[in-house]
Amino acid sequence: MKKLLLTLLFCVTPFSSGVFADEADEKAAVVEVVRLFFEAMTSKDVEQSRALMTPDGILYGYRETDAGLQIVRPTHTSYLEGLAGRENELIERFWDPKVLLHDRMAVVWTPYDLFIDGEFSHCGIDNFNLLKTDEGWKITGIVFSMEPDGCAASPLGPLQK
Repeated sequence: MKKLLLTLLFCVTPFSSGVFADEADEKAAVVEVVRLFFEAMTSKDVEQSRALMTPDGILYGYRETDAGLQIVRPTHTSYLEGLAGRENELIERFWDPKVLLHDRMAVVWTPYDLFIDGEFSHCGIDNFNLLKTDEGWKITGIVFSMEPDGCAASPLGPLQK
């Protein structure tokens, strides 16, 4: 019986290690799409952004104001149309992403902070939804909070200008 259990353990372990490696690779690929999205946003690279997003997606952002809930909801198309002509520089940093995977679906949940022209604007949570297409992982939509106050200090430290 002990020999059978040891044999099963040695047979299953290499297989399961490969599964975990594949999942780790997929998670890394999904996080890389998020990183590239922010890089393209900062550099105002419309074509790079377009390559990372589905054409028909939408972004939902919200913030609580004294007047109540404020929601912004640009489509991917309108986001791309405004990207190249934007006059200010946006730098969004994220850390500690949590990734959920299932087949061709992925979710990335991550805290972030945003700087406009080098000045802190707000922090919040980004929730990216992605789909693995024949061309790779694509962002299908983003929901994000915009929190100008009460932000915990970023583990990335102050923005390096």
